[in-house]
Amino acid sequence: MVLLVDAGNSRLKWSELDAAGSLSAQQARAYGERPALAAFIDLLDIYPAVGRIILVHVLTRLFADSVQEVCAQRGVNLRMVHSVPQAYGIISGYQNPASLGADRFVGLVAARRLAGDQPCIVIDCGTAITVDAVEGDGRHLGGLILPGLQLSAEALIARAQGRLSLSFEQPGIFADGTARAIGSGCLFGLVGAIEGICVRMQLAMSAPPLCILTGGDAAHLRSWLHDGFLVQPDLLMHGLRYIAEQETCTSC
Repeated sequence: MVLLVDAGNSRLKWSELDAAGSLSAQQARAYGERPALAAFIDLLDIYPAVGRIILVHVLTRLFADSVQEVCAQRGVNLRMVHSVPQAYGIISGYQNPASLGADRFVGLVAARRLAGDQPCIVIDCGTAITVDAVEGDGRHLGGLILPGLQLSAEALIARAQGRLSLSFEQPGIFADGTARAIGSGCLFGLVGAIEGICVRMQLAMSAPPLCILTGGDAAHLRSWLHDGFLVQPDLLMHGLRYIAEQETCTSC
């Protein structure tokens, strides 16, 4: 059994990949007040017999070094995925390919497998929102990063030095109180930004793209977006599975 792991800014997500290539349902655990490394060690304790882990993360070099050390101590074969200029059917559009977030790279790999020869736009709705476009031939055109829903609201509240509150309950265009006005404003501002960015990207692409939403806020945002957005909450797990399968074949 191979464990596929995505260590994000606020949550650890994972799936099991069995010998037949079947992927289990994605599971997730928020870090809360604990460091991400503690959550990763907890995961190892849940799977004491795991022999191989494919990991993608957006955290620090210290986290990566610590994870490598822990896995070495436990005899776990760790493969950490990084962004590269070209691999798994994706050609990076970044001037410095290594600076593209590894999670974004894995998302593009998965999207390419899902969309086939159709261009696609990947919108990862986590702590930050990333929007990346890839052509049907695997050429990554680049992308954008903007604050996520909670981050946008927290920044506004912090700027007001705690004088304001917010609520995401019953969002509406005509909010009847400051708390709902802030929550609704952040929500609809983000929805409008995603729709507008996708329209602008599509104008520069060779064909209408498949727009894929993933990340913790994907399902919530999808309910307010126009038609044409596909939700794939475990998109990165499918990307990690493909990477695991390709590397297994290479090593045969």
